[in-house]
Amino acid sequence: MRSRIVGAVLSALLFPIAVVWAQSTFEVASVKPSTTGNSGWSIDYTADSLRATNATLLALIQSAYGIIWSDRLVGGPNWVRTTRFDVNAKAGQALPRERLRLMAQRLLEDRFGVALTREQREQEVYALRLARTDGRTGPDLRGADGCDPETGGRSATDPTRTRPQSSTGATPTYYGWCTTISGIATGLTRHLGVEVVDQTALPGRWDFVLAFTAPGAVPAVEPLQTNLPSVFAAVEEQLGLKLERNARGSVEYVIIAAARAPTED
Repeated sequence: MRSRIVGAVLSALLFPIAVVWAQSTFEVASVKPSTTGNSGWSIDYTADSLRATNATLLALIQSAYGIIWSDRLVGGPNWVRTTRFDVNAKAGQALPRERLRLMAQRLLEDRFGVALTREQREQEVYALRLARTDGRTGPDLRGADGCDPETGGRSATDPTRTRPQSSTGATPTYYGWCTTISGIATGLTRHLGVEVVDQTALPGRWDFVLAFTAPGAVPAVEPLQTNLPSVFAAVEEQLGLKLERNARGSVEYVIIAAARAPTED
């Protein structure tokens, strides 16, 4: 329990912190053991709520903290991977998705006693680096304007947020707005199934378009385009970057340092 601080001046100074604290939690939250007996599960965020059905604590942590690979989330008691829960939480107002995820993190801390630590491990990765010695980027990687200062992105109603056109004239396979280069690397990781680490040192936010073909590319390009370059060629030709195999890089692992079974509502 926090110690009580007495004094009008200190109370006035601390009041804004209390407001932020209140806004960081869901107004109503229910956590119950799941009784479905099924293996299927879901975790959904709507405008003002989080709903999870038959989800393990591991899946809840992975969703709330945006952890791409489950094998990078390690530690904790065995039950976090097997015991299923239903979670229903409401914020009381529409909020950005990232704010809801922060509130979900707080919910997991409060109800499950989740405590995480992070550890960097050296391993083999794909390095994303500048392809040109003069530091110039390609035609489909441009510095972004009009990014939301709170979320870092553009709202879904922004008229400039339409599917961009590739300089190649092909339908884009992967594109985004107001994205950091690290964010692009994360997306390439999802496409390739191999860790991609940003080693460009390019700051700021970027709009980008990539048109490529690669095993497991998501989403699939429709209609099917068979004349697209490989992801390696596309990254270099279209973004002015390059993917280098067999590089060494630091990869973050998240360790579940503590977790407890919640009391049923």
